Amino acid sequence: MPSSDETIGLFPLPLALLPGEILPLHIFEERYKALIGDCRAAGDVFGVVFIDDDEMAAKGCTAAIHEIIEELDDGRLNILVEGRDRFKIEELIAPDDLEADYLRGRVAVFDDLDGAVAPQQVAEDLANSLFRRMVELMGVDEPHVPSGERPLSFRLAAAVDFGQPLKQRLLESRSEAERLDLLIAVMKALIPGLELRKQREQAIRGNGKGY
Repeated sequence: MPSSDETIGLFPLPLALLPGEILPLHIFEERYKALIGDCRAAGDVFGVVFIDDDEMAAKGCTAAIHEIIEELDDGRLNILVEGRDRFKIEELIAPDDLEADYLRGRVAVFDDLDGAVAPQQVAEDLANSLFRRMVELMGVDEPHVPSGERPLSFRLAAAVDFGQPLKQRLLESRSEAERLDLLIAVMKALIPGLELRKQREQAIRGNGKGY
């Protein structure tokens, strides 16, 4: 975990990384080859930051190299990284040559607020139930809730593609109860459409008609 106000390398991507999430990355640009090389040499983390329409978020998640899957002769890499700690960028430090070197940032790690209201068990149970129903409708034969030590909201959002803007909202929220309420609302909105699609698929298989 970087200490408060530590400077780390930044990797802006069109996706949000959550604590505990495993993410595959293909490293091909020279500046990011250098970033990964520096992290491997020092055992450091780097920061994944969501960028959308050329606008970079102010908060991101540190990433540790989990596994080097493939290292090619030209220096390209296929790796897995694991999300660790959330951070806020206090200051951006641009290199002299953005093509050759990577962006850095002075960051402050943050967690949920100490006084944040803990989610009630009924909310956790409902989120688990909705998640299992949703992934069942997506075609998963034996749906289960991902296990782990991270908050339930992060585990659920890392397992299904809810869209990157929503993941970023979850990352920035400092309340697990708030995050679960958001996920519950989204899953409740998605499930009717998934059920309708399932019914149509069954009708097509049954008689060749969609209605």
